[in-house]
Amino acid sequence: MNDRETRRYDMFARVRTFGKDRSTDFSPGSKAAGHFANLTRILADLDIAKAGQEGGRATAKNELLEALRIDLQDIARTARAIEATEPGFAAPYRLPDNSSQTALLATADAVVIELAQPGVPERFIAYELPADFVQDLKDDLRAIREADAAMDSDDQDSVASTAAVARLIREGMAEVTQLDAIVRNKYARQAEPLRAWESASHTERAPRREKAAADTPAPTPPAP
Repeated sequence: MNDRETRRYDMFARVRTFGKDRSTDFSPGSKAAGHFANLTRILADLDIAKAGQEGGRATAKNELLEALRIDLQDIARTARAIEATEPGFAAPYRLPDNSSQTALLATADAVVIELAQPGVPERFIAYELPADFVQDLKDDLRAIREADAAMDSDDQDSVASTAAVARLIREGMAEVTQLDAIVRNKYARQAEPLRAWESASHTERAPRREKAAADTPAPTPPAP
């Protein structure tokens, strides 16, 4: 949600609290009770839509990429040790010069192909790499690609959630407009409830940005 939507969301929550605190003033099934109930439902829907806007998978994918990079570093280091007695052995296992995800995945795919050759994994295991290091590498690759697919889905969900937030904010404002007329009529001669309503239904203004000190003209020095 943007700042304006957040301020309106906060206002809806205050209006809901106002309705709960004075629920005995409005009979069940009344117009006011219906609008307060609608606002409660809108707030719940906003919570769901707001959660849909917040992607949480990027950090997890970065951790997977780091795990893949460490796997490839271990394999490359071991390959260099093997090359001491088998010249040229390390070439297919070198890390990419480009550190992008695309380069890293391409390198990992190529390494998996090399490690599929008979007898090759055993050479690395002899240097104390785990017996399942090839499977670990494959698992990391699969997890990263699944994370990419999930993030693409998240992007689509986020667009839909943003549209839902805008719609729900409009619906909430319509409910508050109806309640404003009802509450002001209900408490027309009661100052305390009216003050509480005005405080609850007031939408905070965006804070003003202070002008930079450079915008303030310097005082003119006195004439000599």
